Amino acid sequence: MPGSRHFYETAFFSATFLVCACGAGMNHAPRSGPTSLVPAATATRSPSPSTSPSTSTSTSTSTSTSTSTSTSTSATATATATATAARGSAEDNYLSANPVSAKSIGHTSYVLKVTLEGGLVVAFKPRSILPLGDRRYKGEIAAYRLACALGLDNVPRAMPGTFVASVLQQTFATQTGAAEFEQKVLVDEDGRVSGALIPWIADYRSLALEEASWRVKWTAWLMDSRARIAAPDLPLASSISTMLVFDYVTANWDRWSGGNVARDGATGRLLFVDNDGAFYERPPHGALTQQLALLHRVARFSRKFVAALRALDDARLRNALGRDTGGEPLLSDRVLSDLQTRKATVLRVIDARVARLGNAATLCFD
Repeated sequence: MPGSRHFYETAFFSATFLVCACGAGMNHAPRSGPTSLVPAATATRSPSPSTSPSTSTSTSTSTSTSTSTSTSTSATATATATATAARGSAEDNYLSANPVSAKSIGHTSYVLKVTLEGGLVVAFKPRSILPLGDRRYKGEIAAYRLACALGLDNVPRAMPGTFVASVLQQTFATQTGAAEFEQKVLVDEDGRVSGALIPWIADYRSLALEEASWRVKWTAWLMDSRARIAAPDLPLASSISTMLVFDYVTANWDRWSGGNVARDGATGRLLFVDNDGAFYERPPHGALTQQLALLHRVARFSRKFVAALRALDDARLRNALGRDTGGEPLLSDRVLSDLQTRKATVLRVIDARVARLGNAATLCFD
């Protein structure tokens, strides 16, 4: 896997700043499909002996008034409750449908594309023997749940799910695929394999923000408070700014190794994909240092996102992240404590920027 050091070093190169306009707020397109803070308990799949088994498819800153902060928090809570209620049975279908076919699609991690009964498709990241493979799948679930708690729709939906290992293995079209599955996955004592179920995004378009041509654009948008941003570019600029903060808070070291940012072709929304490099018990110190250095250069942030981040206390965080398939907390106390420490750090960075440039100039994205 390509390293991320080169990106962080070159991100500080001087850019020819674009001349556009920063003012209008960002309106996220609605998420395709329901979302949930705490997905329903994993259903047990019972393959029929007479049919082929199926698969799962996979604003205030500290200077703002308490009234505006309260309003923003209330709006976020209302949106979250609405999204949770709207989930309905769609998520249950992903959790209960049996697998029909499976194939490996991962390169540096073990990932399966699984088709389920009824035509649903998922990416399934199972527990595996690869380095930290017994827990990396939790990063996908935690990132999605945290994003929901913060009012973000950029992280693809991810749910904890299980398959009967022997049933899933039978759905591979080749003996090679079935043998690789048997070799790499970690099977639980009950004969099931656990992991993250991520509904397939039909119109998935990779966006190479780490490449020089893109880096020149977004560093200009975010790091020069005087640069103008054209109205069509505002949603993307806002999402990149938010992604930089989100990745530092979650300690995701792997964003810039290539192929970990995309766009939903149907909505144009920026997608923060492949989050299994986040929420480590001991995240790479060097990567965190580089991420924080980059954030010190960022001059523009989302008002609503910063307010939601500020309101995320320990109780809300624990409630949002919830539990894994076995009923145990998804993340350890250490990981949650470190996350809160990083949150406090990045808020100090943003507050210092506000003190220097003013609230309106710093929190110029909606």
